[in-house]
This record gives sequence, structure tokens and C-alpha cells, in this order.
Amino acid sequence: MALFRDDTQDVQETIAEARQAHQEGQEIFVSRIQSKYGKKRAWAASDVAELIAGVEREGWQLSHTSEGLVGDVLSQLTCIFRRR
Repeated sequence: MALFRDDTQDVQETIAEARQAHQEGQEIFVSRIQSKYGKKRAWAASDVAELIAGVEREGWQLSHTSEGLVGDVLSQLTCIFRRR
């Protein structure tokens, strides 16, 4: 799960996990992304775009997304990728 901070470590780790899953022949890869801010504050989605693009470069295609809350304020995006 990517928990975005002020660096790109989590994005790179998630992309590496996607690469490994693809190499292992998995058909589906699921990533859960939590924003670093609560719902009361707007947040840029550039980190999310970077993660999705990076996972797709590893041979996956974004199939579905769903957004929900963890607790009362922490936004979580679930991304389901399928092999290309």
C-alpha cells in the first residue's frame, strides 16, 4: 500500500511490487493508496498519476478504481490493474 509522504519512496516500492507481480505471472495487481491529507483539505493527485503511470509501464492496465474513507477523514483509493 502506498502511503504518500514528501518523497517518492512509496511510489517506487509500489512500482517494484507491480514489476515483481508481473514477472511472477499474476493476472491482477491491486494497489491501495492513502492520501497524506484528510478529506477536509484538497490534495494534488500528481503522486497518484505517477504511481498509475509507473505501474502501467510495468505491463499492467488500470481496470477499476474505487475511493473510500479510512476512519472518518483519510481518503483511500483502490486501483485494480490487469495484465496487458
